[in-house]
Amino acid sequence: MDIYAILVLMHIIGTVLGVGAATFAEINILHQLHEGNKDPDESLILQITYNVLRIGLFILVISGFGFLIYYNTIGFQGYAFSAQFWTKLFIIGIIAANAVLLHLRLIPFAWGSAIAITSWYTVLTLGVLRDIEFAVIDIVIVYLLAIVLMHYIFSKLRKRFATVTQE
Repeated sequence: MDIYAILVLMHIIGTVLGVGAATFAEINILHQLHEGNKDPDESLILQITYNVLRIGLFILVISGFGFLIYYNTIGFQGYAFSAQFWTKLFIIGIIAANAVLLHLRLIPFAWGSAIAITSWYTVLTLGVLRDIEFAVIDIVIVYLLAIVLMHYIFSKLRKRFATVTQE
């Protein structure tokens, strides 16, 4: 297996871990709201999920920089210097910054959740659609609208699950 294949595999694994963990975290949070009590086992599962998410982010960042080094070494400036690639890297930076802000409780949890899951799915989508060129402004507009939509959906789901618990 050559370096490029290893980088692709790492990138896919990092993305899968991140998207899966972000999705599972939201499902787990909704489940805890539905149950109405905070079970220590469920809290442990959520902590493990966040660790998986961090590992996914770390692998994604390492492989992303690996791609930059690889492309620079072989003299290929195609995708590595495209606006779409740099937009993807920027969104990965938002994932990391959002995680720090959530950890420090400097951002409301509802917005942090919406930003996290939207960012992970945007990174996944941009990776899958890497051969299709999009204008950066289009990506950013759709991304920001998706964050607002996810915030709205999560707020409705959380209210619904919290209401079910109180009945």
